[in-house]
Amino acid sequence: MKNSTKKNLVILSIEIFVLLLIVSGVAPREASLFLTGLLIFYFIFSPLKDSLWVFIASIPLFVALPISESFDAMANWRILLIVLFLKLFLQSGASFSLVKNNKGQWRLKENIKHYRIEYLFGIFLLLNIASLFVAADAWIGTKKLIFLINAFLLFLIIRNFSGRKKKIIPVLKSALNPAIGITLAVGFVQLVIVFFVPLFPFWQFWARNVIAPFYGQNLSDLLSYSNTWFSYYSYQLPTLRMFSGFPDSHSFAFFCILSLPFFLKRIFLVQKNNKRKKIIYYLGLILCLLAIIFSGSRGAWAGAAGSFFVFLFIIFLYYSPTIRNKTGFFVPELYQKWKKQIQLIFGTLIMLAVLFPIGSAILFMPQYFELERENREIEFGKISFFERARSIINFDEVSVKNRLEIWQRTADSIIIHPILGTGLGNFPLILNEEFSSAKKGASAHNLYLDVAAETGIFSMLILVAIFWEIFKDAWKIFTKTKNQFHYVWSGFFVLALVWILGYSVFDVALLNDKVLLFFLVNLGLLYSIKYEAEKPISHS
Repeated sequence: MKNSTKKNLVILSIEIFVLLLIVSGVAPREASLFLTGLLIFYFIFSPLKDSLWVFIASIPLFVALPISESFDAMANWRILLIVLFLKLFLQSGASFSLVKNNKGQWRLKENIKHYRIEYLFGIFLLLNIASLFVAADAWIGTKKLIFLINAFLLFLIIRNFSGRKKKIIPVLKSALNPAIGITLAVGFVQLVIVFFVPLFPFWQFWARNVIAPFYGQNLSDLLSYSNTWFSYYSYQLPTLRMFSGFPDSHSFAFFCILSLPFFLKRIFLVQKNNKRKKIIYYLGLILCLLAIIFSGSRGAWAGAAGSFFVFLFIIFLYYSPTIRNKTGFFVPELYQKWKKQIQLIFGTLIMLAVLFPIGSAILFMPQYFELERENREIEFGKISFFERARSIINFDEVSVKNRLEIWQRTADSIIIHPILGTGLGNFPLILNEEFSSAKKGASAHNLYLDVAAETGIFSMLILVAIFWEIFKDAWKIFTKTKNQFHYVWSGFFVLALVWILGYSVFDVALLNDKVLLFFLVNLGLLYSIKYEAEKPISHS
């Protein structure tokens, strides 16, 4: 195991080194082709668990392949994931035990019970395919469909891996550590840079040198003159919204929210006498919460407020013996453990609120110095983070008005096209925009409305059913299992899930490729835990 870990870390280090050479301009973008070839070679000839570890750890590092001038935006993870899937299939083959038992009886009912997510996703895909028949541009919808299927392969690989009685959970837990660490490190490097470099040079460097290798030249050109990386106010200098290696701050905030269970789990499970580790884990949690604040994403903040009230409700149920006894809301044997966990969740949300003014002061320090040099008065009440937070309920604010208008037009489109929508990937038509505007982030700014508008109300209901199924399974593990890691992680995952589902009312960040991959890894971990807890269908 130690040798495997060393090899994996060497590959990851090479990946980081090559990317630093590309970003710094020392190596051309074509070096990413060499890097992808190296990863393919490693994936083919290494054990599957090692290949999977490197893939997950590399989520923040995946780059766009410069195949040609007109085709340079395809991420290398799409090829790597196919390689992993084919390797798994060739090694394991198809198992008829998934379809029939030893007596030759069909396992349809048993399959649906244990593989509801896969069946629901299959129905979701069928509805997406059906929507292509009414799409004005079926090709752009087909590309989006292929993207969704491509990404979902990661979940299937993890599920299949765990189903074959492999020890997948330690691999997933271990691989997520560098993925989270790299993402947060890049974000805070951005913060340090703008203390010493004016915003415009930073903007141009990042768009040209970082975005190009990671997302392609077209997006690089677009973001070099139009992006959401900064907040602008008439009375104050522009301020950076932390976005790390993502193309926008919303995706970064989404990623950070999904990272919270791993910090909270470590804090919860660390030994009481190991104060040093506890301090380190608390520091990681604080940095993750600060990153959410620095992202400037009002959807993330509103989602946090929603989560806060949800957990207030849970605490009300928890401390109400009458309700608890009638509903069986909690298992009595785990009463004290749940108490500590819910307090930690509640404390995290309060900590986010406490860190808000502190984070604002840190982020706007360079602007304070500049304003002082210009002898301009600093109005504390107008610090943009506070005003930005207040603007969530200010319906006269420009971006809020635009979002409400988009929601209205989206709702009108859903009423006109309720069954199959306008077609997968065809949302720009609703805004009377060119299809090229999809690259600029044209969406409903609401995941549920976006899906309903493109592929119909039934498709949106299936998506909600998928989320409900995930929530139920996470809650079931939390309330039923006696395995400490299982109930601790699943409980904190419920927090992240409630938060991102609330966040998705204001954005479609889940559809960012790296966020979606990270979410699917979390989902794979959840269902690997569920498999261990229930031991469903045998794959022998």
